[in-house]
Amino acid sequence: MILNTNAIVLNRMKYKNSSLIARVFTENAGKISIIMNGAGKRKGNIIGIIEPPNIIKLDYYQRQSKSLQTCKEVSFLYHNTSIRNDITKLGASLAIVEIIDKTFHENDHNADVYHLTSNALQLIDNQLYNAKLVLTFFMFELINELGFMMNLENKSDTSLIINESQTKFLLHLKQYTLNNLDAVNYSDINLIEMITILEMYIKQHLKLNKDIESLKMIREIAYG
Repeated sequence: MILNTNAIVLNRMKYKNSSLIARVFTENAGKISIIMNGAGKRKGNIIGIIEPPNIIKLDYYQRQSKSLQTCKEVSFLYHNTSIRNDITKLGASLAIVEIIDKTFHENDHNADVYHLTSNALQLIDNQLYNAKLVLTFFMFELINELGFMMNLENKSDTSLIINESQTKFLLHLKQYTLNNLDAVNYSDINLIEMITILEMYIKQHLKLNKDIESLKMIREIAYG
């Protein structure tokens, strides 16, 4: 059966001489792995399409008995214009897809998280938004979507190492959505510190044993 869905490319690797294997987070089927045979020999920039953190249209042959689905056609759903020309935007975008890749198992499906991820990536590409702020909001909202809401008013919560100004900022952030994120006041907050706090919280509550490597890029850019 041929299925079509929107998807976000999480990771990819070369397979044999000209094929690609990729993990994608789809709107309709969750996280799946696909193979595109002969990707390097096809017309058009197929290899450039199947690349993190691109948002794509995907047609694939679904075989429920197999863990690797075969890609039939792929094209851009959203063509980013600035992410690859800005190292901070690229780092934030790669951090988002890496977090999704490490948070979700194969075939895990959550349409709300898909839309959160897709919208956050598009917002980072928008010149009007601070990429680190969008990443902070994404991580904070993902925690809530997955049911591990931070109890910001419980000062005895030992899983939350956070000071008063950081707590106030997150309580302030709760009032916003991606649609009005440009109105958030973050002038008095260190977004890198907020990202690190949220990373620690995600790793602890989702029991992630591996570091989120792309966040190291964000810190290196910020601190030199």
